[in-house]
Amino acid sequence: MIIFVTAISGSGRLNYIKRVQNLAGDRLEIRDIGSMMFEKSRQLGIEIPEGKILDLDPFALNYLRAAIFEKLLKEKREFEGYGEEDRDLIVSTHTCFRWKKHLLPGFNFYYLNQLNPDVYVTIIDNVHYIKARLEANPHWRGRLTLKDILIWRDEEVFISEMLAQYQQKPHYIIAHSDPPDVLYNIIYNVEKRKKRGEKPAIKAYLSYPITYVKSRDEFMREKNEVKEKLRKSGIIIFDPISVEEMDIIGEAEAALREGRNEVVFEVEGREFKIPVREVEDAREDIIDQVVARDYKLINQSDIIIVYYPVEYLSAGVLSEINYGFTHNKEVYAIFPHSVSPFLKYYTTKIFKSVEELIEYFREREMI
Repeated sequence: MIIFVTAISGSGRLNYIKRVQNLAGDRLEIRDIGSMMFEKSRQLGIEIPEGKILDLDPFALNYLRAAIFEKLLKEKREFEGYGEEDRDLIVSTHTCFRWKKHLLPGFNFYYLNQLNPDVYVTIIDNVHYIKARLEANPHWRGRLTLKDILIWRDEEVFISEMLAQYQQKPHYIIAHSDPPDVLYNIIYNVEKRKKRGEKPAIKAYLSYPITYVKSRDEFMREKNEVKEKLRKSGIIIFDPISVEEMDIIGEAEAALREGRNEVVFEVEGREFKIPVREVEDAREDIIDQVVARDYKLINQSDIIIVYYPVEYLSAGVLSEINYGFTHNKEVYAIFPHSVSPFLKYYTTKIFKSVEELIEYFREREMI
């Protein structure tokens, strides 16, 4: 199986897929297009500084990329099997680059059609984490604002999704903070099983009132316990909090109240600062993308599982329930309180505990 994994710079794509490779062992290989292009140029006696490759003449850049894909096509047959012991390949690349305020293509349609991947995946991360990683790289430092990065990330997801639709292949978005077994299970327990005509693992979107859950440690702890029990039962979970960007808006609001003009946060053990003005400029983009992204996660799921520990109604959860219910998804709720007629109407079945839900799935051989 060939998996085409995309992401914008600073998303931690290579780090994530290497962790997936550690789970899969020798049967999974990675080809990182960017690294291969630099290596190929060195073989040709042309040393390209990392920060200058996107400034190459488009013809030269396309030629270099074509040379890499020609090599990939020669070894393609090694990865076309779908058996449990067959080797698999992740091709790691971009679909586009936002360089000097305009877009550059990161692929060639001819070679992509020849490669014909089985699955498309886009790795995403918090916009301020991406910003921090880019600022730590001298070649990207000062080039992109938060708003620029949000636009670029959205473009990368959109183009990847359109390529998948064009080739009639599945497309997934996966957060960098997700455990590597999310992509591992999508490859080996969903897509490869489908290719063999076997029953795939269930993919579920976990819906819950994020604001209420984050406000109480016991709710967050219980939510994580529910998620872990579902994963141990064999269900692949997409958790919307895996990308959490509303926090940076809250931090910017607090900074304004306190008279500070910067937001300070930590990424991977290092401290970074972003001007409050830059966060405010990106505010509406962040909010709108939260909603759009959660709906995409629902689209790539088979079912919705609602964890609802409080009696208060959440507009976000109700919207997700309604969206899933009206998009042909089964909606199962864990709700230990008195049931609203509206909640009952838009759900398939309601349970008092996660154990009840899992037992129900086992009785019906869903897991």
